[in-house]
Amino acid sequence: MTIGTETMKKKEEPLALTPKKEGRNIGVELFRVIAMLMVVYLHMTGQGGVLAAAEPLSQNYRNALFLQVLTYGAVNCYALISGFANVKTNFKFRRIVYLWVQTVFLITSLNFVIHCFVPGISVSSKQWISGFMPLMHGELWYFCAYFLMFPLLPLLNKSLLSLKKWQHIMIIVMMQLPTFFRLVTHKDSYILNNGYSAIWLICVYIIGAYFRIYGAPKWAKPFVTLPAFFVAAFVAYEYRLLPEVYVDRGIMSDTAKWYVYRSNWVSYISPLVVIMSVMLLLFFMQINIKDQRACRIISVLGKATWGVYALHVCSTFWSLTAFWSKFQVIATYTPAKMLLVFLGVGLAMYLVLLALSIGQDYLFKVCRVNQGIDWISNYLTQFVEGKKKPIDPPAEGEA
Repeated sequence: MTIGTETMKKKEEPLALTPKKEGRNIGVELFRVIAMLMVVYLHMTGQGGVLAAAEPLSQNYRNALFLQVLTYGAVNCYALISGFANVKTNFKFRRIVYLWVQTVFLITSLNFVIHCFVPGISVSSKQWISGFMPLMHGELWYFCAYFLMFPLLPLLNKSLLSLKKWQHIMIIVMMQLPTFFRLVTHKDSYILNNGYSAIWLICVYIIGAYFRIYGAPKWAKPFVTLPAFFVAAFVAYEYRLLPEVYVDRGIMSDTAKWYVYRSNWVSYISPLVVIMSVMLLLFFMQINIKDQRACRIISVLGKATWGVYALHVCSTFWSLTAFWSKFQVIATYTPAKMLLVFLGVGLAMYLVLLALSIGQDYLFKVCRVNQGIDWISNYLTQFVEGKKKPIDPPAEGEA
């Protein structure tokens, strides 16, 4: 009885609060690369105007809409990766300092190039200031949301690591319930701001952390997760498209709630989009790549993905309507050509931005910027703790 009681107590004890150091999951790093490519494709359908330029309910319109649905969970994917990658890591000021310096350098450099070499474009003083202070004018909403979430990570990580499995599951369920309520009430009563908020990033971060702590469930085989992703995407696509078809045929009024709120099915906080994102995480986290050269390449690309986001979403580049409007011509091609050109052009733009981001990382190393970031983060640590600490080794690309 004594031995059995002691065994039961050991099973009930929470996990250690001190995270164990583990190597990077190369499958998740590959997922990071794919997720940022999805972001580029998503912005092509929206900001690029491919969906809006297609003739309503035409085959090109349906193709563009389905591509948008497939990629809409990209931001959720990035938040899932943050939870998966960071829940077992130690808190370091260096991460946010490096992210800030990298963001400022990339945006300011882009502002300079556009201001000097793009005819008819003049960077405003507000855009220059935003480049140096991304938080002031919401230059990058994800950066602002992550900046607010970052100081909560030590508390969040320790809390999650100390939970029992059933408690972690219940927290995930309770934090996702508002997304189901929204489909019924059509109101964002929980201030999730359609997913453009730190609150939503935390909700998704907790899901990613769960799979890092407990691993993938037994049922999450590739032949289950990948088909589940496409099934959820198809359901979201149909619920988004059908109201438009019914209104066009006169079956439904354009004042019907399903039609008015049809976009609720395809948003960051849509339950179907969340399911799609989780299925992709489960698929990629189980990929095992043994070739060391491939692992190194994926690791370099993974670290450069934030630069891709910062470059093409900063306000100066985002306001280049002459650039983004050129994507609209894709919607005029035949359906087969449209898909090929869309995927090819998006991949080309992604690779160019990726190369620029990798170049920035190399430049930082050559100019010893990383050492300066180490000094700043170490100084902040000393200032807060009131004592000297040795400089931690670099841990770049963590976001």
